[in-house]
Amino acid sequence: RPLSPRALGAEMNAIASSLYHLLHPPGTPPLLPIHLSTPSTSRRAGIPEADTPPRNRPLLTTPRPGCEVGESFTAAARRPGPTMAHGVDCSYVETRLRDTERRMMAALELVNLRVSYQVDVCTRESLEFCTRYHDGQKDRAVVRAEIEVLRSERLAYEKEGIHTREALAKSEAYCRVLEARVAVFETYARRLEW
Repeated sequence: RPLSPRALGAEMNAIASSLYHLLHPPGTPPLLPIHLSTPSTSRRAGIPEADTPPRNRPLLTTPRPGCEVGESFTAAARRPGPTMAHGVDCSYVETRLRDTERRMMAALELVNLRVSYQVDVCTRESLEFCTRYHDGQKDRAVVRAEIEVLRSERLAYEKEGIHTREALAKSEAYCRVLEARVAVFETYARRLEW
């Protein structure tokens, strides 16, 4: 949707004031706002002449009392403009234009340098991130392998523990049997002594 002339003027003023600091050296006085004329809100401005009744046509073509009639834009455009013969000096304007263009190019180069720097920083950071990510993936694989080794060792130790407990239980039972036999032999030996 196109902007209204007021909104367009406000936007142009905002852009001009934001670019002012980039393009002008410090100490330069601020820019004056650009005042754009607002379009006519008269209802007659949108009425085509062909649809207007003949008695109302003079209202559209004749000026109202108190209005001054000036030169039309087409007549002003037909008139030849100032030439070097009239002694118009454009060097100041050309110098200002060149200075403005130089400042704009300097600002553009500065923006390009900043963008290039940001691209370099982002590229470097993304490469570092990718390297860390791949290292993390490798480390993760190594840790998983170590976990699997530890699990298998734990299972082996659990089996060994079970076998050791079983062997201990057997040896304890065998020791009890031997103790019982020793007790029997001791009793038998005492009986023989008497």
